[in-house]
Amino acid sequence: MANHNTAEQVFTQFLNEGQWPSQGLSFFVGLIGPLSEEITHATVAVPLSLMLTVLINGTLGFSMLIALLFCVEDIKGALEARVPFLTIFHQATGSVAGTAAAGSIIVVMGSCSSAGMLASTSRQFWSFARDRGIPGWRLWTKVTTHTAIPAYAVTLTTIIACLLSLIGIGSDLAFNDLMSLSTSGLFSSYLVVAGLLLWRRCTGGISGSKSKHTLINTAGAQLVWGPFHVPGVWGILINAFAVAFMTIAVFFSFWPPMNNVSAESMNYSVVGMGGVILLSLLYYLVRARKVYKGPVVELQVGYRA
Repeated sequence: MANHNTAEQVFTQFLNEGQWPSQGLSFFVGLIGPLSEEITHATVAVPLSLMLTVLINGTLGFSMLIALLFCVEDIKGALEARVPFLTIFHQATGSVAGTAAAGSIIVVMGSCSSAGMLASTSRQFWSFARDRGIPGWRLWTKVTTHTAIPAYAVTLTTIIACLLSLIGIGSDLAFNDLMSLSTSGLFSSYLVVAGLLLWRRCTGGISGSKSKHTLINTAGAQLVWGPFHVPGVWGILINAFAVAFMTIAVFFSFWPPMNNVSAESMNYSVVGMGGVILLSLLYYLVRARKVYKGPVVELQVGYRA
């Protein structure tokens, strides 16, 4: 329904709204945009699902982005609007009812995905609490008998998510800092794992075979390659690229969105990130090092008559 832009506008026109000295620097600053225990054959199923997720969602997301860029009529007006995607819908349809219908689809999709994200978050929280890595782990690991779910962990993560969502109502600056913090925290966690994997690859710390009846791939145990991995130099190159990309992403996640920064436009996510790291180190030194010994391993042993 919208008046379409030309291919030249879509693929060759770039915006530098932050007034950075180069388009390349603007690109890197813009990078920060907003469990497998019970799976059968998890060593293969989980990596395949992750790669298919990236492939399918990446393809569909990029296609939707191209379609949006062809249809948006006033991109600066949309960026300055309170809800940009509703503004774009209204520009295209010229109808309040059409905008409400299209916007409702986005809201419903977001609501449905929130249930899955809350389930994933609460499960990760519960798993780390089960390993005794979180303050108050005795409470958060409790599973209620009538629901068979970790109700305390689910309730806490849901309350925190709701409170964080309210930040966007009061302050756009605080909301942007929160988004930057989520990006830096996520990529930092990946960076630690990818960096250790790269180090183990280069030093030969991962074996190609395991001893019979030996516990593997846990704290203090032998590290063994699973069935899903890229061997040799190609694996090292892939890991090195991942480490380099995530290092860049974490570095620029702390940058402010505008070049001429002020106290109001400063990105304070580095304060939150540093605070979390310091509090975590303090908790480890005071308490966690005495009770946290690594992932809890549960073994099921069967006997034959």
